[in-house]
Amino acid sequence: MLKYEAEERELLDGLIDAIATLPDGHAEIDGLEVAIGPRGRVDALIDAQIGGQAVQLLVETKREAFPRDVRETVWQLRNHLAHMPANREILPFFIARAISPGARDILREERVGFYDLGGSLYIPARHAFVYVDRPVPKKNAKIFGSLFQGQKARVVQAIFDRRSEWLSVKELAESTEVSPATVSATLTELERREWVDVEGAGPSKLRRLRSAKALVDAWSSYITDQKPPKLARYYVPGSNALELAQQLDRACREADAAYAVTAEAAAQLYAPYLSSISQVKCRIEPGRRQEEALERLNARPVSEGWNLGLLETRARGDVTVAESVQDVRLASPLQVYIDLLQGSGRSREMAAHLRSERLDA
Repeated sequence: MLKYEAEERELLDGLIDAIATLPDGHAEIDGLEVAIGPRGRVDALIDAQIGGQAVQLLVETKREAFPRDVRETVWQLRNHLAHMPANREILPFFIARAISPGARDILREERVGFYDLGGSLYIPARHAFVYVDRPVPKKNAKIFGSLFQGQKARVVQAIFDRRSEWLSVKELAESTEVSPATVSATLTELERREWVDVEGAGPSKLRRLRSAKALVDAWSSYITDQKPPKLARYYVPGSNALELAQQLDRACREADAAYAVTAEAAAQLYAPYLSSISQVKCRIEPGRRQEEALERLNARPVSEGWNLGLLETRARGDVTVAESVQDVRLASPLQVYIDLLQGSGRSREMAAHLRSERLDA
């Protein structure tokens, strides 16, 4: 049962309205908080008519749903269904404000109906098959995109980069400079999506990435709907991209400033694709050290004709270095891939090439 009855009622009313738009469709609530069997209880029973044929929906509700949530609910609904009379068609049914793509796949595989406030509707009745697939509403999309923002994104990236290892909260917190509470919350979300394997319990609990492809696919889908990060543009005289990146390395070392080259210039060093690159994008830790590094480069702010782009960085921990190639420190292949997806020109081609060559996902 949802914490707030008003939210549950909004979901139920939305489902009833959606069924009413179907041919000969009609639905009404038969009961709320209905006891099923000796110990079971469902959030609602809905009597529906679709195409003139009757079907009863055995409904469970949640605010939002990820794969692990859905598997637990499917198991509960199957148990409830075993205690229902067999003289009519009864469908297990799930409704939520937002249902993740992975959770939708599971519900379809299990032939459990579902509805969300984005308008997605799946009713696998014997006499009428209904499937309306709509994207998650933008106002609810942040539920599924929170993993790829801020400090949680740093944790996810660390797990991806070390995907062959079993990792603890403490270890990740130390390596990412993120609080243990945020690391723990991030790992719990990854569990709900079934992207990590789990070993142990309590403080000794370990996780290891299981579904690298699913993680990259989800991050890609999320990032393509976001505004690109702010880019400060500079001109540094007399350098091609590689020479400029090497100059950047020297300037940042002298200023003791953490930096990482990303996007096209980094992709070209990881997995060469284009004949030449004319611009370098990077992150440099914010503050006085960043200013000193730019001064050492003689970088001049410009609006056009730039060759050095500085992506907005809010904290030292946002600058992560995976490796050094030709005396240039590079962001991780995953970060480079994500930055390319928000680029222009041939950046998406480079992203696809980098993914096939370096991400193994």
